[in-house]
Amino acid sequence: MTGDVKKTSSKKEMFSLRDSFMGRIPESQRSVTVKFAWQELWSKVSRYLSREELMDLGEALIFAAVAHGDQKRGTGEPYIIHCVYVASLLADMKMDLQTMQAALLHDCIEDTVVTKEELVERFGSEVGVLVDGVTKLGKLPFKSFEDYQAENLRKMFLVMAKDIRVVLIKLADRTHNMRTLGALRKDKQQRIAKETLEIYAPLAHRLGIYQVKRTLEDLAFKYYDPNMYYEIRKKVQKRLPEREATIKKAIEELEVRLKDHGIDAFIKGRAKHFYSILEKMNRKGLSVDQLYDLLAMRVTVDDVTTCYTVLGIVHTVWKPIPGQFDDYIANPKNNMYQSLHTTVVGPSGEPMEVQIRTWEMHWLAEYGVAAHWRYKEGSNKMDDLDTKLEWIRQAIEGGQETRPEEFMERLKDDVLTSDVFVFTPQGDVKSLPRGASPVDFAFAVHTQVGNQYVGAMVNNRIVPADYELQNGDIVKVLTSPQGKPSRDWLKVVKSSKAKLKIRNYFKHLDSVAKSEAIQRGRELLDRELKKRYPDQSNSHSQDDIGAALNKIARDMGYNNGEDVFYSIGSNAHSPGSIAARISAVLPDSPGDSSNVVPDPAPQKMIRKDNLDIFVEGAEGVLVKLSDCCKPVPGDSIVGFSTRVRGITVHRENCANISKIPSERLIQVSWGHTGKKRYEARIIVDALDRPGLFSDVAQAVSQAESSLPSVKANQIGGGQARMKLEVTVRNLEHLYTVIARINTVKNVIDVNRG
Repeated sequence: MTGDVKKTSSKKEMFSLRDSFMGRIPESQRSVTVKFAWQELWSKVSRYLSREELMDLGEALIFAAVAHGDQKRGTGEPYIIHCVYVASLLADMKMDLQTMQAALLHDCIEDTVVTKEELVERFGSEVGVLVDGVTKLGKLPFKSFEDYQAENLRKMFLVMAKDIRVVLIKLADRTHNMRTLGALRKDKQQRIAKETLEIYAPLAHRLGIYQVKRTLEDLAFKYYDPNMYYEIRKKVQKRLPEREATIKKAIEELEVRLKDHGIDAFIKGRAKHFYSILEKMNRKGLSVDQLYDLLAMRVTVDDVTTCYTVLGIVHTVWKPIPGQFDDYIANPKNNMYQSLHTTVVGPSGEPMEVQIRTWEMHWLAEYGVAAHWRYKEGSNKMDDLDTKLEWIRQAIEGGQETRPEEFMERLKDDVLTSDVFVFTPQGDVKSLPRGASPVDFAFAVHTQVGNQYVGAMVNNRIVPADYELQNGDIVKVLTSPQGKPSRDWLKVVKSSKAKLKIRNYFKHLDSVAKSEAIQRGRELLDRELKKRYPDQSNSHSQDDIGAALNKIARDMGYNNGEDVFYSIGSNAHSPGSIAARISAVLPDSPGDSSNVVPDPAPQKMIRKDNLDIFVEGAEGVLVKLSDCCKPVPGDSIVGFSTRVRGITVHRENCANISKIPSERLIQVSWGHTGKKRYEARIIVDALDRPGLFSDVAQAVSQAESSLPSVKANQIGGGQARMKLEVTVRNLEHLYTVIARINTVKNVIDVNRG
């Protein structure tokens, strides 16, 4: 009895303490809703914070309320209600005192006269850093709102790299703002909803906070595309009773089977949120009416072993659908998510998704990185968390000096996107952005591998450069010393690393080409001037000529003399016309405009070294590509000196080369292949059917190749073999042709002959 009295007294004391803080905030920041919001927050935090910590939290409430003074929200409510609700969302995650204080104070620096230094002095450096990390940049000059947005995110990520709690506060802040978005103008609603879908919901996903992700997506979807939102909601609600009845029946059936095996489990039906339904519709090209698995079932158990036992029971109760099983327990997602996913044919004959996880996995699935923060005192857990959050440091690595638009591109490509996990032939896992291509994979392996990429084999089949990698694909990159990046790759790559490396390659290439053109122009002009002024020392000095060159550069709209050299070297102007212009402005020059020679039409320069095969130590020798292996540019090649037919060039791995004495082999290399076409041989094995050759020919044509020769025959078992002679530019083009043929229906195997 005495214990009950003490307990009641303690409760009364806590209620009194809670209400005392509400009584100390300014009248302008009080309302019935603020009172209820504070009571709700207090109820949550009093379950895990000490009395001393609750006192400190109450002081933060009073400080924030005083700082915000007479400020109101767009809804007309006192401003402090927003701060309390943000803290309440974080209390659901059981965040520590400093995070809760920072949540209450998070708008003080941005929207009041309070400084970071004041917050540090009053509440400590941790709170000051967290609030400053959430605070937007001041009224600094930015070219556009997009630049402003990018710099705010860059600032937040810099703090995130040191303290992940800053983004948790930001996500809670965005969640409450989305719940009150209706108070803003329509254009602001659209802009903020779009930003939420593109940045904050993906960020919550990357951090594994699925509860926040789902909330943000549905709230943003409602404002960004209200027509589609209400259409999906209406149709889902119409079909919900029927689907709920199906799930209820399935739950009852599974509960009985689990009890028979002595398994204690919590089973719950889970409705898919509206935005995920939209994503599935877009991904599969279906309408709402065509989607069946609008509800799913979740089974929660005590340990990992039981998860797999439940999986086996589920597969005996209902037939599993092939290819629809994912083991995220053995292979967790990058955001630390763990669970077993399987799709089965449910009681009504329709697909039904079942998720199986432990209670700890469930907590991690709902709150992600926030759940890990609870293990702050466990060094092993925190070390593990730091490892898993390495992507944050990578996101800002080398990005502090980039332009805002480049930082945003990198953020969206590498951070705010789902991952796809693929394997090297050795079994190493590579994580790439969803939609990544084999070219992304090549650059993920190594920059040199990417630069020398000519093709790729996925699961032992050659695929085109624009193939979209899928989870579990085994990727082997095909390279060649003659391989080089293509500007077209920028249309298919998704990762910022691949984009950056490709752009840098062409920047360097353009820079070298420009330098060569400038040097060539300088030499051509110098040669022309020597014709006009054989003895420059007795006529005009180099300074005179340089000054004249700069003058005519300005007259022609160029920046300087180097631009004029470039115009000569790139055939935009002839050296004679520029020399005549210089003569017209040199001191003691007649200045007769008749000296200015009009520019002829640009002439294409003809190079003497336009051979496509270079032979070491021999020129003018007859060179022929062998017919047995048909090498193309990009192949490693070797020459074979014949007695009467000059030099025959073979691929290094040609079977015939192994029979030739080494003294008769000659070193050769590819030269200026330009726009020439080369014949290559491809062997296609396929199940014979009407229209097969027509489809293969069309695939070759789609790959921008032609078919000079075709031989086809039956090889038994209903199979046909075609030997194709195709024309290609180089090895990469050949692999593209092979990849296109691989997509033809009934094709079994495609190899180079």
